Amino acid sequence: MSELEIVATYNLLFNASLMVEEGLGYAIGFDKIINTSESSNLCFRPLTPKRETGMSIIWKKYQVFSKASEKFIHIMKEMADSISPL
Repeated sequence: MSELEIVATYNLLFNASLMVEEGLGYAIGFDKIINTSESSNLCFRPLTPKRETGMSIIWKKYQVFSKASEKFIHIMKEMADSISPL
């Protein structure tokens, strides 16, 4: 870790992929978020040792949403409520 030189951070892997395509370094992100097929200039390489994490859906408190966003959040909440804890 002490040898890493972090020169940028990002919140959208697509934006980071543009910098990687220009040769500005490497991006770390989840697999299958961006195109890494044979038609892409990019490839995915898993970290060793393997790293895993969960995902979260986060939004601003008191955010005003479109009808579509409200429906999406409602469905996500219903799905979360239906999942039994481990």
